[in-house]
Order: sequence, then C-alpha cells, then structure tokens
Amino acid sequence: SIAFSTPITISKMSESEEAVARDIAIDKLLSKAESNPDQIDLYYLNSVLVSTGWNKNDDVFSKREMWTARKTPEDKQFNFMHDEKDIIGHITSSIVIDAEGKTIEDDLNTKDLPEKFDIITSAVLYNSWSDPDLKDRMGNLIDEIEEGKWYVSMECLFAGFDYALIDPKGNHKVLARDKASAFLTKHLRAYGGSGKYEGYKIGRLLNNVAFSGKGLVSNPANPRSVILNDVDPFED
Repeated sequence: SIAFSTPITISKMSESEEAVARDIAIDKLLSKAESNPDQIDLYYLNSVLVSTGWNKNDDVFSKREMWTARKTPEDKQFNFMHDEKDIIGHITSSIVIDAEGKTIEDDLNTKDLPEKFDIITSAVLYNSWSDPDLKDRMGNLIDEIEEGKWYVSMECLFAGFDYALIDPKGNHKVLARDKASAFLTKHLRAYGGSGKYEGYKIGRLLNNVAFSGKGLVSNPANPRSVILNDVDPFED
C-alpha cells in the first residue's frame, strides 16, 4: 500500500472542452458498464434504481421528471441502509430501459417516452479494507448480495410536490399543490397520514427531482429495485 499526496485543483473547462469530455464519457459508458473495470478492490453490480409511477411509500415519479433526472445518480454515494455515515461505495453510471428491457436513447423526444421505464445504475462497492471487521463485513454483504438477499433503495432531492390522486374507480389525476389544496399534505403517508382522503388514494408527486444516492437495503420502497447479478443492462 502506497500513499501519495498531490495538490487539488478545481476543473474549469470551456464549453467546448466540456462537450469533448462529455462525448468521451458517453463512449466509455457505451463500451463498458463500469467506469473503471476489473479493479481488485472493487465489487461491481448493476441495479434498478427507480421506476416510473407509485412506490410503496406513495411517492410518485412522473415520466417527465424521471427522464429529466436520469443522469443525476452518477457519481453519488452508495451507503448501507440509508446511513450517510456508512458509505460502502458509489454509483458510476446510469441508463434508462423500457418495460421490455430495451435501452431508451438519450435523443428520444419526451413526447415519445413510454409510460413505464426504469433507471438502471452501475455501481461499485469497496471490498478492500485494512480493518478485519470491515473486511469480513463486506465479504458477508457481497455473499448475501449474490444470494439475492439485498436490494437497493434510491435517495433523492426535490424542490416541491403536487398530489397524485386515484379515485375509487381507479381513475388517475394530478392536483396542483396550492393554498386551497395544501390541507391534503397531512393525509400523505410521508407526513404521517393514511394515504387516503374521502375515498381517494393520495400520493406525493415529486417535482424538480435529483437523485442523490442509493442505499443497500433489505426492504425497498420500489419492488423493482433488484440487484441484477447475472445481467449487464449496458449490453444490448
């Protein structure tokens, strides 16, 4: 083990340089699932981060918001059980797939988006630890991941929300949150409510979303947030 100290400089690229760097990064993503493959101190895994629609917490992700935020998971933390003091890895890249598992290309017009799609992320876990207890713990976690005992759960930031409603007949509608409708907030499950009001099911439709990380969990809010042990979603 060798430690090497070097000064940190802030990257300030011109727009043209940023465009070149972005193109290079996209080429790498298309050719490899991981940004830095085959490292002996990293464990690679792919997983479903988030899906359009309702999750089990009654948070609702519209296709437009998810599409806009599709690149925000990259380079964010991967923690254990949503504990930001327990970072076990990080997210390296993301793609979007439809219900049939086909990649949705970045240049697709938003009006042509399918109703149902998932954001898939590639991530790494840190599997080299000098502390014997941490080393054993990560080894056990990796064994249990390969046995299908763990899932992922996304973390996100948002700048506001509206109300997603389902009436007793199963019809869906969106109600803007304003002074007149704000009383519904106390009925949302996210704020201690039952998730229902006068026969309507109420969800929190998140606006201006940015995905800020993900946790390794045993019980995800999104049932589709499985770890894809045997599938590389970055390969057609």
